[in-house]
Amino acid sequence: MAGLRTLAIFLLAVIVGTLLVSLGNTHVDLQALIRAGAEIPTSVRMDAIQRDLAGFAPTLFVLILVGYAIAFPVAGFTARLLGPGWRRFGFTLAGGLAIAAMMIGIKLFYSTLMDSAITPVAASRELQGLLTLCLGGAVGGYIFAALQPANPPE
Repeated sequence: MAGLRTLAIFLLAVIVGTLLVSLGNTHVDLQALIRAGAEIPTSVRMDAIQRDLAGFAPTLFVLILVGYAIAFPVAGFTARLLGPGWRRFGFTLAGGLAIAAMMIGIKLFYSTLMDSAITPVAASRELQGLLTLCLGGAVGGYIFAALQPANPPE
């Protein structure tokens, strides 16, 4: 039963991380257009959010699932070494770093293997945008640590 609870909490963290990273991506992209002089009415903003959730979020979900599946066990191991006081901080950091690693990896893939100068996730081009995306991933990590006991019952 504890395994199903852990899986449910993990999937909740992935879903929350996916939603927040996707929303952050949309927001950063639209803010860049506004800085360039575009006017973005609320209806256009809502349409962009809806389109990103439908088009970008499914792929993002899989990437975050894999990223968290790698980062969370490392965070759990580190928290056991450092003590329970580091657990929430460690998972929060792991969630954010998973997104950072993913965005940097995507950019490296395109630049190195595909010899392309594009950044597929435009919001990650600048540090502020990348940090916005990482914040969404960090919230997912925090949710996992807050809902999952350090030593789940057997």
